[in-house]
Amino acid sequence: MSGDPSDQPRSTAVEQLEALGLSAYAARTFVALIGLDEGTAQNVSEVADVPRTRVYDAADELRDRGLVDVQQSKPRRYWAISTETAGRHFRMKYEHHVAVLTDALDRIEPRTRTTRQRGVWTVTGRDTVTERVVDFISTAEDEVVYITAEALLTDEITDALSRASDRGVSIRLAEMSDSAEDRLAR
Repeated sequence: MSGDPSDQPRSTAVEQLEALGLSAYAARTFVALIGLDEGTAQNVSEVADVPRTRVYDAADELRDRGLVDVQQSKPRRYWAISTETAGRHFRMKYEHHVAVLTDALDRIEPRTRTTRQRGVWTVTGRDTVTERVVDFISTAEDEVVYITAEALLTDEITDALSRASDRGVSIRLAEMSDSAEDRLAR
């Protein structure tokens, strides 16, 4: 793949396919077939900069994953499944792996069970902080004391506070702006 700016989507696609577990040759072969619609090992080799002899192995890897169909002719012809189907395939596989991981992690029991986190914990990134705050609010049993800048008050946090209040958890807001308190009151 050259340094041509029109190759940026191809490079990005190859990187993402590799991140999802395809070998470099399989990723480049799949991207080439998407662009070709269908082709022989020679066609793919020319477009993808993959040695022709390695296209066969890459196509087998893709076929085994259900991403490429093979016409048993002389020469063999390959075509990729649609991009929509490929996206759905990887999304389902990823979601399955996440579900299995989450289940496995949930089954791991700490050696000593504690209900409180002790010490100082650092969390960075707006999404990560929001996720952690929502988690704390969601597990609160008695009381939540909450203070934040209005700009950091997300819908996820207000929804979590509302659900906690519905569960009977006491919600106390500390030194917030009037508009943030009004938003939470609603």
